[in-house]
Amino acid sequence: MSKRAFFKRYLWLYDLIKNKPYISYDEIEEKFFKSEFRDDIEAGFSKRTFIRDKSEITDLFGVEIKYSTQHKGYFIDEELTPSNTTLLMDSYRYINLHHIFKEAESYIASEPRKSGSNHLLLMLDAIQNRKRIEFTYQKYVNETPLTRIIEPYFVKEYKNRWYVIGKEKNQIKIYALERIVNDPVPVSASASYDTPPNLTPESFFKDSYGIFKLSDEKAEDIELSFQPLKGKFIKTQPLHRSQSIIVDNENELRIKLKLQITYDFLMELLSHGNELKVIAPESLRTVIIENLESTLNQYK
Repeated sequence: MSKRAFFKRYLWLYDLIKNKPYISYDEIEEKFFKSEFRDDIEAGFSKRTFIRDKSEITDLFGVEIKYSTQHKGYFIDEELTPSNTTLLMDSYRYINLHHIFKEAESYIASEPRKSGSNHLLLMLDAIQNRKRIEFTYQKYVNETPLTRIIEPYFVKEYKNRWYVIGKEKNQIKIYALERIVNDPVPVSASASYDTPPNLTPESFFKDSYGIFKLSDEKAEDIELSFQPLKGKFIKTQPLHRSQSIIVDNENELRIKLKLQITYDFLMELLSHGNELKVIAPESLRTVIIENLESTLNQYK
């Protein structure tokens, strides 16, 4: 079977079990032969191939598919699933579109983007091998590119852009990979470093939204009210991991968050227009009102 068919099959199997926990083997087999694989002579299905597929999915994506004797079916063990699995699976789907689906460009519309992903593999190699790296960086506010030397700790994707978080001159900073002019290179073969033991992507961005983080600001208690229809989207795609529901009825969805009020967060709130009302804190209400008034003044 071709690589295209293998990837398509793995993604299909993952989605099937993810969306229907405790599905039996017989159900999986039945759905398989009703799927697009039914016309693929090489794509037979048996208990043996299913066990092989499960193993391959674990190796590729870090996803454990287990059998529950209580429920008599297969499920994905969320506790053992890496936190970035969804991003990884989505990336595999996108990257392998042209390998998985024939003539994908004829029915998939994508936006042009400059994400910085061309530097991603070099950056991940430096992180894994603890290599200090040097690169030329072009800020939007500066005309002249500057040379940077950092200890890279981890990367983050936000709104289709990749960023690296690392230490430069005893300060932790964030750099957009798309603004790196040349390929990052190791400072020297022996220039290694140790990552701070308590520094992880989760801990670093715990109290922030998006890519910005304020080192000297505390997280604030925030209360937001959404109109009912918009609330349905907010429930399925939470704004932040601290999100909890206060009110959910036919009039509104009211949620509570605890995070720093950064530029990224303000832009997110403003993007919801009249479908959102800020309840608290008062300081955030004031900033939102000032931004809306400034926007109206643009049209006067």
